[in-house]
Amino acid sequence: MSWPKPIIIDTLKAPKALHRGWWLFFFIILILISSIVLALLWTDNNYFLQWQFWLSIILISAVIESIALSIRLYLYGLAQEEYELWLHEQKNVEQNWQNWAMQSLVVLDSLYVLPNELKLKDLLTNNPDATSKINKSLAFEEKFDLIESIESLFLSMRDVLSQLPIKEPINVIVYSSPESYNLIENKFNDVCGSVKIAQPYTVSHHVMNHSDIDKLNEWIDSSQSVIHLIIINNANSSGTAFLCAFLLMDKAYYQDLAIDIAKIEILRPMITSDMPLGVQQMAEIQPAIHQIKQLWFSNLDNKKQVDVTKQLAEWNISPEQMYQLESIVGNQTDFSFWLSLALTCETVIQTKKNNLIAAINQNQWLLSVVTAVNGE
Repeated sequence: MSWPKPIIIDTLKAPKALHRGWWLFFFIILILISSIVLALLWTDNNYFLQWQFWLSIILISAVIESIALSIRLYLYGLAQEEYELWLHEQKNVEQNWQNWAMQSLVVLDSLYVLPNELKLKDLLTNNPDATSKINKSLAFEEKFDLIESIESLFLSMRDVLSQLPIKEPINVIVYSSPESYNLIENKFNDVCGSVKIAQPYTVSHHVMNHSDIDKLNEWIDSSQSVIHLIIINNANSSGTAFLCAFLLMDKAYYQDLAIDIAKIEILRPMITSDMPLGVQQMAEIQPAIHQIKQLWFSNLDNKKQVDVTKQLAEWNISPEQMYQLESIVGNQTDFSFWLSLALTCETVIQTKKNNLIAAINQNQWLLSVVTAVNGE
């Protein structure tokens, strides 16, 4: 399903304004009725020639008109107040929905490891050396040491970790593809101990059978004030092997800590079976999608890529560059979204421009906007 937009039942209509013509007509009718009634009750047959008769008609009609008008104005005021309260509530619901959709994860640091040590700057250029490695680097070499590489990821994040408050807990999680799980099952705790993380931390290791991008939403919505160090282990894969890591925290928690070290944020991703509706909702309430400059396709065939670009064009969203992950790093699997995310984070750091990732997994579209923190 797409984002659960609240259903607002349009039960109230704006109250109708006073119609002067109808009230003038009503006053004339009152005069006629008052004239007939008063004529029947008047004791003097020469009532047509007496000013008291006509003054009485005018006064009686004016009093009745005033009472009726006062009641109408009172009811109009109540209806208008109720309608304005309903409009205010409707606006609050819409604003809350937008605020929910605009929640994000702040990326304090992100890293990735590809076979043959390919880097983004090599992948996005026509460097002959890099071109010779692309599509030939689907697997790590036999001498590749996964535990050593994970330890290097920890050490590479040491500078960022040292800038975090010493008392802030860190939730270290490794998500491994089924093919890669057994490679580190018994050694991961030793790695965490050897790099000497200063903050209190918990460690867990899980099998991830598919990309499970909904984890991003879980971390955004989590009520716990925890920094997440996420490692995606896809070192042994039927597609392109990779290893990547993200140091994440929700934006509200980041702002509460009053630190200034992040450069990237991942807005709430869209997970939907209805891609046009998903793009529509993002275009309506995630303003950052209108400023995307790069578009990453992950695990999408040519037809689906065209479908995405057409749908974006309907909302006047035209990326300057589009990258096919498969053409850069070879065969794709469900796990490839995480590699796209790591490469996108680096792209945003280098270009300071908004990026969009489009992927598909288990018949669900995955759309995620990655942008610079505070529009840097």
